[in-house]
Amino acid sequence: MVVALPLFGAFVLGLGTRRWLRRHFNVIFRTQVALGMGVLAVLAGWSFELNLRNVGAAGVLLFAQVGAVTLAATLFRARKDGPLLAFCMYGNPTFWSLPVAAATLGPHAGVFIVAYDMLTQPRIAIGVKLLRSRAPTTPSARSALADYAPTVGAVSGLLLGRVLDAPEATATVVTVLGVAMSLLGTLLLGVAWPRDWIGRSSARLSLRGLALHLSFVPSVLAIVTLLGMSLPGAAWILAFGPLPVSVVAFARLYGYSTRTAATALALSVAVALALLPVTVALGG
Repeated sequence: MVVALPLFGAFVLGLGTRRWLRRHFNVIFRTQVALGMGVLAVLAGWSFELNLRNVGAAGVLLFAQVGAVTLAATLFRARKDGPLLAFCMYGNPTFWSLPVAAATLGPHAGVFIVAYDMLTQPRIAIGVKLLRSRAPTTPSARSALADYAPTVGAVSGLLLGRVLDAPEATATVVTVLGVAMSLLGTLLLGVAWPRDWIGRSSARLSLRGLALHLSFVPSVLAIVTLLGMSLPGAAWILAFGPLPVSVVAFARLYGYSTRTAATALALSVAVALALLPVTVALGG
């Protein structure tokens, strides 16, 4: 609960300043993605420790999350907000899992979360492409440069790490910068948050998406654990964490329902807080 307080404070600040910031929202959000997350991606790729356990765990998470996105895209294909619900299946790596994992399991757990998120950015590119392809509001071609910047940064950082070892302090910088991006992302969430954010129909649809999110990926992790594979505790925090904070921002950018996005996110945060003691115990 203590870990969530700064994030809640940033969200409230965003709510309070949205009258002034909303007119600049698109520029601020894409600057955060292209610059802040892009730099974080380079550093994460540079400092990632390529060992069998980390690569194996990242591979399992990637398989589970892409599978969940594919399943959601199929199940909700008739829904206008289907791509939005599919994107939700990626969970919340940086804005929730990073600070929670670092605070409960130690800094190395936080670094794993950032490294996984940044080094598997092509999975996000799949989700963004899905969002852009069916967006009610047609995005400009120029905006794709910002939307895909973390993917490019992650690959660049990984290649840099093959020719030049990252300084020891890089891991600490990754964690600190990741937390800073979490706070900024949560502030932007407050700016994008709709006034009439909850409704019966949006709640029903959101609960269906949340049920898939909390069942598919954890089931895959449970199966590989039973088969004898050792997974980092941070993987469980990601699996049982809330939906991506960015889903509300993407809904606003691309013209999807911000009400559905906000309702789904709020419900997922409440469930994640309730499950946090169990999640930390699984990862311990």
